[in-house]
Amino acid sequence: MGHHKPAVLRIWPTSRRGEGILEGLLFLSLLFASSKDATGQSLALPPWDVLAQESSVVVVGDVVEGQMWVISPEEWAKAEVTPDGRPTFPNPSELVLGIFSRVHVRETLKPDGKLKPGSIIGVFVHGYGGSDSPHVLIDKERCVLFLRSMKGSGKELTNTVVVPRGALGSPEKHLRFEPGTSYTPVREGFAQVILTPGREQILDEVRQAIAKRPKKTK
Repeated sequence: MGHHKPAVLRIWPTSRRGEGILEGLLFLSLLFASSKDATGQSLALPPWDVLAQESSVVVVGDVVEGQMWVISPEEWAKAEVTPDGRPTFPNPSELVLGIFSRVHVRETLKPDGKLKPGSIIGVFVHGYGGSDSPHVLIDKERCVLFLRSMKGSGKELTNTVVVPRGALGSPEKHLRFEPGTSYTPVREGFAQVILTPGREQILDEVRQAIAKRPKKTK
């Protein structure tokens, strides 16, 4: 059976309150589309030592603020009006470039010499969501993140903005997205493990895997 491209939602909000309700529905659709099991992945990950080798830094962190969209203001402006001049509310999967979270670093399991415990970092995952996409980080989750710096990211993220929850219709509240100071999980965003109760042994496993990594020779 073929896959059909999702239709753009053509909804005409009559007030700021109506726009807020619509935005809330779209965020609920994000959560529904990206729900996973307790591991935080929908795909099996390679061994911890492999992930650690691919990462520039490995941290244990608490999600301070998650589920924020990164969008292009230009694309959003185009989506606001149909060719016949009517306002629209587009399908997020066609508009959202990725999901942004702010994470409080509790511990650096593999340090990079710069990132310190207590830091607040931005974590970006490409894509909108779905059964084949990484877990969307949620407020107050604790997780292990195998990260790499986003310095030198592609041009598609130039002049993009972070949209705080509830602020899609308020451009003055949008925040400039700074890829050069942000991180992204390796393995296309899948290298993140949610530390649900009963899974704390993962920390010891990751520490041991990092300790056993072969030392770089000069």
